[in-house]
Amino acid sequence: MKPSSYIDVDTLQAQTSFAEAADKCGFPLDVHGSGQEVRLDCLFGCLGDHAGKREIAVNTGNPQKVFCCHAYGCQFRGNLLTLMHGMLTGAKPTGDKLTGGEFSRVRKVLAGTSEPQPTPQSHVQPAPQAPALAPLRNVPLADSDNPKARDLVHLHERLIMDIAHMPPAAASYVRRHPCLASPELLRKWSVGVLPTGGEDKRGWSLRGHVAYPIHSEEGKLLAWIARDPNFEEKERAFLALPPDQRSREKPPHKHKVPAGFHRGLELFGQQASRLHEPGYREILAHCGPIIVEGFNDVLALDRLGIPAVAIMSNKITVEQVDKIERWSGQLANGRVSLLFDADNEGDTGAKETLWLLAQRGLDVRVGWSRSDNNAQGADRQPEHLGHEAWHQAIRPRLWRG
Repeated sequence: MKPSSYIDVDTLQAQTSFAEAADKCGFPLDVHGSGQEVRLDCLFGCLGDHAGKREIAVNTGNPQKVFCCHAYGCQFRGNLLTLMHGMLTGAKPTGDKLTGGEFSRVRKVLAGTSEPQPTPQSHVQPAPQAPALAPLRNVPLADSDNPKARDLVHLHERLIMDIAHMPPAAASYVRRHPCLASPELLRKWSVGVLPTGGEDKRGWSLRGHVAYPIHSEEGKLLAWIARDPNFEEKERAFLALPPDQRSREKPPHKHKVPAGFHRGLELFGQQASRLHEPGYREILAHCGPIIVEGFNDVLALDRLGIPAVAIMSNKITVEQVDKIERWSGQLANGRVSLLFDADNEGDTGAKETLWLLAQRGLDVRVGWSRSDNNAQGADRQPEHLGHEAWHQAIRPRLWRG
């Protein structure tokens, strides 16, 4: 026997529309889109890269009205209760999860047993957005005010590109990723391993890491992003810790990204000089920009003569969508192709990317997914593709016209 005060939250969420929930909170909705998915400004004080650009996507067809903020610096997720908390307070729940008094408050508002009593600053308008600032941009290292940043322009001169001379951990990583085992390809892309010793302190924090240069569309060096070859070992050790100890430790990071560099504004391999590569314009014209997740995917496909660019994540940003839309219109008659990793995370990222690009009216095709036979086995990545797989399985799916 449940107490008389019991409120079945799951049932209430399923029975309450998104618009009705906003009305219960006294929150004026201003959304884009209709049907089962709508977009609105972030409700949680998000000051990420896309503030004010309808960065929250809500699946209104889901019983719990699940949502995700696509702002690069936010990525907050939740259900209708969490959205209502944002409508009432303009902030995330304490600890990013509704518990205790916060949960009780929203539950009562949902059930209609309590007046919303919203926090004053969010009563009549969405959560406060970032103050009016100049658009975010990444400054080329050569133009930086920081002399240490300018020193990194020639970091490629120090990189080790021969596996025989790499530190053991980096050499082991390279052997697991054959596209990195070609010194010629690494020299072409200025990719390599920063030495662990010596008196040269340029990029010292990246020593022993695999370093990838990020260039602007004009070809100017913007930053170096480094991959820790010991990440998997560090992650296993972290996950093996008791939960209470793990909560006090910082999880290891796969990549080192420079402070102040807005990765979500760029695409790895975006330099326009690549359009002069033999056959690249033809592939772009028929497939559109080919979007992948990671650095090594771009290198491996380039080795096959296939142009691709990486979002450097499995979650695309609005700025990256803007850039892809522009390229697609200029080079490919509105065509775009997706070739994310054939795993759960890749499928999730591809679905979100497909939706965002399709919203722009683009002709989007997907090369594979985890569940279809074209993936030739789950958990494959574009860097594993060979000529035969590309021509027989992937190219026929992506080629138009």
